[in-house]
Amino acid sequence: MISKSFIPSKRPGEILVKHFWRHPIVFIKSFLMFVIIFSLPLFVYWLISNFSSSLLEHAIIYPLLVILFFSYYLFVLIFALNVWVDNYLDVWTLTNMRIISRTQLGWFNRVNSELELSKVQDVSVEQKGIFPTIFNYGNLHVQTAGTTERFLLRDVPNPIKVARLINRLYE
Repeated sequence: MISKSFIPSKRPGEILVKHFWRHPIVFIKSFLMFVIIFSLPLFVYWLISNFSSSLLEHAIIYPLLVILFFSYYLFVLIFALNVWVDNYLDVWTLTNMRIISRTQLGWFNRVNSELELSKVQDVSVEQKGIFPTIFNYGNLHVQTAGTTERFLLRDVPNPIKVARLINRLYE
């Protein structure tokens, strides 16, 4: 968990304005996929027990099925942990001088990038679809004069409010 007052490579006179993460609603898609994947062995077990119950009484096949199911669940849980790490550890920090993006790409790969607020030319918000509109989240595009032309903040909660805050800070 990131400290509420942490600023990576803090500069003199730099003040933290806000940390923000992806909107929690974007995890529902991953959660539903996880529930479906998690329930597949239970469905297979139900099929075997109802249509071929003699397999469950076999001295070799039953232990193999148990080992197979536990191995499957182990991989599913590792997959779920990986999805959670990739999403939760993506954090954006807004200070009075810059926007800092820390993106987690797997367990041992992290990309840090920053953008000086003095180089901001335009901030635009993109809310596509019914869910982003209802739950008030979307993508924030920050246009710069630097080498990175567009800085993308994905699935930001209250993107219009964040865009106004960035506009106020760089003006």
